[in-house]
Amino acid sequence: MKTFVALLQREYWEHRGAFLKTPLIIGAVTIVVLLLGYLTTERFDQVMSNGQAIELGGQALQGIDSEKISTVIDVFMLTTESIYHLVLFIIVFFFLLGSLYDDRKDGSILFWKSLPISDTQTVLSKLITATVVVPVVFTACVILSHLAFFIVLSLLLLINGVNPFVILWSNIDFISNWGAFAIGCFVQAMWAMPVYGWLLFASSFSKRRPFLLAVFVPMMVGFVWYWYNAIFEFNVFKIGVFKTVGILLAKATTPFTSGLGFDFENIDFDASNQTKLELIKSMLNGLTSANIYYGLVFAAIMVAIAIYVRRFRNAT
Repeated sequence: MKTFVALLQREYWEHRGAFLKTPLIIGAVTIVVLLLGYLTTERFDQVMSNGQAIELGGQALQGIDSEKISTVIDVFMLTTESIYHLVLFIIVFFFLLGSLYDDRKDGSILFWKSLPISDTQTVLSKLITATVVVPVVFTACVILSHLAFFIVLSLLLLINGVNPFVILWSNIDFISNWGAFAIGCFVQAMWAMPVYGWLLFASSFSKRRPFLLAVFVPMMVGFVWYWYNAIFEFNVFKIGVFKTVGILLAKATTPFTSGLGFDFENIDFDASNQTKLELIKSMLNGLTSANIYYGLVFAAIMVAIAIYVRRFRNAT
């Protein structure tokens, strides 16, 4: 157990910049945008109305319904959290893509194999890092970033004579928003598990450019599959090439519009109509789909193959 924990610590310290600094930078950028927006507004107000508009706006802010303020805060927190989710997936994608390949590229694989560490422990440590360690770090960074943002916003409200505890802090639902992000990380990891397993396989198997195997091979398989359907299902010689291409493009988008449970025609973009608890419930309901378990089986097979390949491939 201590050996496995040490492997997780190794992955964290080797990629600390991507795992820790990146989400903190995102939080810093949001604070900078807040300050720039405030300074720009203040400058504009000084030119147009000698600062009276901001003062009047502060007085009007105290009369706004607390539910509307809560809705605005929830939209802000969920929007920033969606950015963190996107960045999280990108970081994990490239981390797994080079996780087993880089050891062979720089020759450090020979050092690690000289230690009493099995290939299974090495591969699983990288998978656990991607699915557990990185989301936990991102969750902590989201909490710190939100707190820092609201503290700076509170100071700006105080400067303009507005009580931040009444207007801001009493209307923030930290538990539900941060809980939604943490659960979203878990659900994202479950749905992305087949991708993570495939990336580990590509990283262990590729001799030079794992990106080509990880990305272009699935693209080529999908291309061949859809044209196979075009020839035998649509009879391309009868209905024509251009019409067939149109049908295939429509079918290609099906996994994103219906296969994953999304119905773009019935999406309600009014954030006030969907509470955070409903969002959490909808994410957890997605785990009941049979597709996710097929993906987990595929991921287990890919991880097992990656472990097997690593035992015999010691150089690029």
